[in-house]
Amino acid sequence: MVVPVAWFTCAGLAVTLALALLTGVLARRAGLEQGTRAFESLARVTAATLTPALDGDPTRPPATPGDLRTHVSALVAAGPVVAVRVRAGDGRVLWADDRSVVGRVAPLPPEARRALDSGSVASQVADSDDPGVLAGRSSGRVLVAWVAVEDVHGTPLLVEFHESYSEVTEIAERAWMRFTPAALGALALLQVIQVPLAWRLASRLRRSRQAEDALLQAAVDASDAERRRIAGEVHDHVVQDLTGLAYDLDAARMRGRPRNAEDAELLERTAAAVRQTVEDLRALLVALIPARGAFRGGLLPALQVLAQEVGRSGIRVSVSADAARDLPGPTAALLYRCAQEALRNVTTHSRATSVEVVVTRDQGVATMRVEDDGQGFDESRLDERFAAGHVGLRALGELLVDAGGSLTLTSAPGQGTRLVATVPLSTTAPLSAGAAR
Repeated sequence: MVVPVAWFTCAGLAVTLALALLTGVLARRAGLEQGTRAFESLARVTAATLTPALDGDPTRPPATPGDLRTHVSALVAAGPVVAVRVRAGDGRVLWADDRSVVGRVAPLPPEARRALDSGSVASQVADSDDPGVLAGRSSGRVLVAWVAVEDVHGTPLLVEFHESYSEVTEIAERAWMRFTPAALGALALLQVIQVPLAWRLASRLRRSRQAEDALLQAAVDASDAERRRIAGEVHDHVVQDLTGLAYDLDAARMRGRPRNAEDAELLERTAAAVRQTVEDLRALLVALIPARGAFRGGLLPALQVLAQEVGRSGIRVSVSADAARDLPGPTAALLYRCAQEALRNVTTHSRATSVEVVVTRDQGVATMRVEDDGQGFDESRLDERFAAGHVGLRALGELLVDAGGSLTLTSAPGQGTRLVATVPLSTTAPLSAGAAR
């Protein structure tokens, strides 16, 4: 239970960090946009105050140059603005707070041209060494805003404002600091609430599984007890009674002289039928032996007992399973189930005289081979047998696949049958093995 909750907690922390990072990025971007819009608003208002003093004729100074420089100097000294220029449509600098750039001509950047053509305001981030910026004394990255205005003669001009980009990033960082603690706090609170809930859910799931396993175990135990009871009843009463009846019929046939040949044939046929019924019941007893109770002493003794039961039908069974002495319980249960089903089929269908059971183990896998010398069958007709209701091998194969193993069956008419089952030593499917029928 601890491992799933730990994985859930780690996943939650990873998601929390990812959301925190995303929140920080979005908050910083919002801060940058906010700083840019604020600078554009400042530029628009300032440009409106400067318009009455602008004259686009480069041969004449501005109408009130002293007032213009006074306003600009105060703006540069008090606020984020680091430079102010007035530029004509051809890119010429008509006026600037930095006299070193006055008269210089540089192509207007696309954003500046858009602002001039539309009579609006535009901005962009640029490096101070950009030819179109004409940075003058400023250095580093700057945020440039252009405001389209008209001079006293109605000539379109651009008022250009520069702001240090560090001012904008500081605004973004302040916005990030406002959003991040709240976001991180909410995510951390969510994580704190989720972990106990996940722990409780895992505890409930564990208890539910334990209850389900207990119920399934009880059902399997009840099934095993009922199968043992039926097997005991059949062995102690029905088989014994039928065996005695067969002896009586044989004795009656040999002791007295039947009145006619038909009576003698009837006695012989009846005795043979009774003996065959006894053999069928013994084969049924082999199938009824509960697998879970059989391998408690180990798989090898269980296989030997199973071989003895089958040997009573006249089939010689050899068991070579030294590797089965210390197999894990679930693995032994599945292999015993394989041997039980294979030997039942040998007794019922194969007409074999001998059968060999071999168990080996290698690299974490136990393998059982059951091979007989019977009449065999055509493998291509195996699906027809399944369709006719002979589903024991198919169910067994599905059981082994679910446990991580495999089941292969090879046969040919007149060449016997070989069944090979593999089961991992680490399988955990003992209950199904005990109850599969």
